[in-house]
Amino acid sequence: MSPLYLQNIQTGLLYFLVAGVALLIPVVAFHYFRFGRVEPRRSFVLYAALLYGLVVLALVFMPFPPIASVCRAGTQSTQWVPFQFIADIQAEMTKRHLSGFGSAITSKSMLSFVFNVALFLPLGVLLRKAYGLKLRWVVLAGFLASLTVEIIQVTGNLGIYPCPYRLFDVDDLMANTLGATLGGLIAPAAVIVPKVLPAREVRAQLDAVGLPRQIVAYGLDMVLFGFALAFARIGLGGSAPRSFWAMLLIFAVIRLVWPLVTEGYTPAGRLLKFKVRKVDGTPPKLGALIVREVFGPFGMLVVLIAVVLAFGPTVLEVLDRFDVAQTYGLTRNELVLSVALAGTAGFVFFLLTPVFRRDQRAWHDQIAGLRCVLDNPRPDPTTQVEIEEAIDELTLAHPGEGPKAE
Repeated sequence: MSPLYLQNIQTGLLYFLVAGVALLIPVVAFHYFRFGRVEPRRSFVLYAALLYGLVVLALVFMPFPPIASVCRAGTQSTQWVPFQFIADIQAEMTKRHLSGFGSAITSKSMLSFVFNVALFLPLGVLLRKAYGLKLRWVVLAGFLASLTVEIIQVTGNLGIYPCPYRLFDVDDLMANTLGATLGGLIAPAAVIVPKVLPAREVRAQLDAVGLPRQIVAYGLDMVLFGFALAFARIGLGGSAPRSFWAMLLIFAVIRLVWPLVTEGYTPAGRLLKFKVRKVDGTPPKLGALIVREVFGPFGMLVVLIAVVLAFGPTVLEVLDRFDVAQTYGLTRNELVLSVALAGTAGFVFFLLTPVFRRDQRAWHDQIAGLRCVLDNPRPDPTTQVEIEEAIDELTLAHPGEGPKAE
């Protein structure tokens, strides 16, 4: 692959990273509004399509060379002869005094044709496998997408250049359409690409509490815990041992005793109208609540801090003895900071992975056999639609009758 293509692919990947981060919060917000959770299939397909689209755009339209190098006198702007690439292969082989099948399939013209086929192959796979389009619509979509690209190029990237940016080539149109068609044909074998299911099949459970609401509630409980601990430290005169036990006592009251006596509500849970329940719907027991908090964010954070304090000095001595930091061209502080950031990112990602679950059960709830449930479950959109359709059918069957007043 030529260095120019590699550079364009790198540019497309960079744009994907920027666009992916920028779209992360809007996508999560939309999914929670639409499905009550982050729907993994749609998320994967969206980001796969975004990656593919940006890389294709970078390959097709970049770089943007100076106008003088594009708009040169006598440059051909269109090529309307089908299969002209075959004649170009023959001319190239004659010019270079080559012969044989191997020389033909490795010629510049042949590789260009194969590249254009491969360029639109993922489009066919996505449209057929993810969205279930019939093959004829996949072919049409590939043709129209290729035609759009060729028109943009022949118009100087929509007027950016006062001349055609690249050749409008009917062979490119054929190759791109062929690529989309082949992608549609092999789509059933593309096991990595998921099928996008109907919304009614992927919505979160109607009584499930979204993970963002659970995070907000946990944060509010921690704010209450912080205020209570601050007042306790003032009352205890700042004594470290007493403050430690006061911290444990206050945390236990907010996260254990309160839910136990209120059948599952923490202070913030009551405010945000959800409670903790066992999987069978009954109120939680003390043992399950303790397990939940031990494996919850605060408990895991305490464990991690204890591990770092206990084994951190030993690990640093090993790193210094084997000069690990110098091996990677870093200072000791930079290495420690990198490991800390990576560990923090992994810890946060681990905590957030339940956003994909239909029951929205966080890890500590799964371990403790508990789940958070709404006081007022969301209405079932499918049931509402069915009721509205039944009312419409009755109205059509009896147009002269209306609801009677009691």
